[in-house]
Amino acid sequence: MLDYLPPVLREVRDFRCLMGQMQEVLVELWEQERETEDEYYLWTATERGLSHWETILGVRPRPGSSLEARRQVILARMSQTTPYCWQTLLTLLTALLGSREDFEAEIEGYRLTVWIAPRVRGFYEAVWELLRLVVPANLGVEVVSIYNTHGQLSAMTHRAMRGHTHRQLREEELV
Repeated sequence: MLDYLPPVLREVRDFRCLMGQMQEVLVELWEQERETEDEYYLWTATERGLSHWETILGVRPRPGSSLEARRQVILARMSQTTPYCWQTLLTLLTALLGSREDFEAEIEGYRLTVWIAPRVRGFYEAVWELLRLVVPANLGVEVVSIYNTHGQLSAMTHRAMRGHTHRQLREEELV
């Protein structure tokens, strides 16, 4: 720190003492900065850094897990969120729901909307979980259940509808 002072002040005993104390504090701060920087990188992170990664990714560590085992779990979770294309998302949804006819998906601006058919309504939570894992954070996500409309039911007679409840008519796929 003495090098930062003008030559005239370097000879003053008070300034030499102050700069010596300041040097010790700065060395300690630089060391803390290096340690903090190491926490951001998975390969050099300690308990504190791994805990931060686990919080971000929603991973619960097993009791008694080593740091290396925790690192591997974090790496596995990060590999699930690799970048993908639109076609890959459609393939993932098709694999989950069974068929391409069971859903519609559309991106408009920064909003992804997925409509799911009545016959796969039981997969609503699974669709949310899949989208939470693979959709980039800058996209808003909406999952919408498709219901039967009046137009779809108008082809049925009252006699055909009599055996169904209102909920069945609204939510189930009727043949």
